[in-house]
Amino acid sequence: MLDPRSSFLVSIAAVVIVVSTASAQSTQDVSPPPQSQSSVAPKLLFDDEFDGDQLNLKSWYRCFEWANEDTGCGYGPPYNLEWYLEENVSVSGGFLNLTAERHRVSKDFPYTSGIIESGGVNCGPPACNPPRKLPPGFAFQYGYMEMRAKFPPGHGMWPAFWLLPTDGSWPPEIDAMEWQGGTPTIDYATIHWRDHHGSLHHDGTAYDTGLRLSAGYHTFGLDWQPDKVVWYFDNTPIKTFTKAAVIPHKPMYVIVELAVGGWISFPNKHTHFPATMLVDYVRVWDHKP
Repeated sequence: MLDPRSSFLVSIAAVVIVVSTASAQSTQDVSPPPQSQSSVAPKLLFDDEFDGDQLNLKSWYRCFEWANEDTGCGYGPPYNLEWYLEENVSVSGGFLNLTAERHRVSKDFPYTSGIIESGGVNCGPPACNPPRKLPPGFAFQYGYMEMRAKFPPGHGMWPAFWLLPTDGSWPPEIDAMEWQGGTPTIDYATIHWRDHHGSLHHDGTAYDTGLRLSAGYHTFGLDWQPDKVVWYFDNTPIKTFTKAAVIPHKPMYVIVELAVGGWISFPNKHTHFPATMLVDYVRVWDHKP
């Protein structure tokens, strides 16, 4: 399976901070302006506070929808070193725990870790044999999603909060955030698409927060609308993308994962295992509150 982020990995380190601004409304428009979303109270579409002592399996699947969570899933080389297993996902103390361990499943997967996806499709052979019907889960088309989380320190830690289409296509993809333990202050924000010739493209920003993101909890938000996408770090906009023609216009699933590997550096002798990503909540509104 192709890593959906692989086309971006080599070049992202050179990306600089770019924040676009929305263009002003034309003075030639004398018709009454339409009611803006900002004047309408946001509607909460999805909310998991991770209370209790177990993951809500009606809301989350512990693998990608194309895989069998009973046996696990993964991307593989050259960037992903982890094999996702359901036992690496737990809930306790009001937090989701995604735990990476130094546990060799095979030559290509020397680590295990955890992932959750907010939905899936009916899974049949060869991934699932016998076939199974997954819970309906959750998907949305346009809205604002937000996660509050703390990352484990160390080279090779690669948490991500992102969106993939429900129809199984790739791209498009929107990465609300990615983080690499080798660049501990950087929040990576990216969108991927394919042009009408079939060529892959991405637009990415490496936003330096000035903070070590493993030292405390922070919020990561994404406002996905038909005409623009805005990324937020601790409620501050850090990137705006306005190429409406290549913004995804189809329902997408929410994914939270702790990968191991990446494009900056792999785990080294100083990387501590087990390593746990703590997630306080995941919420989705129809527009930013």
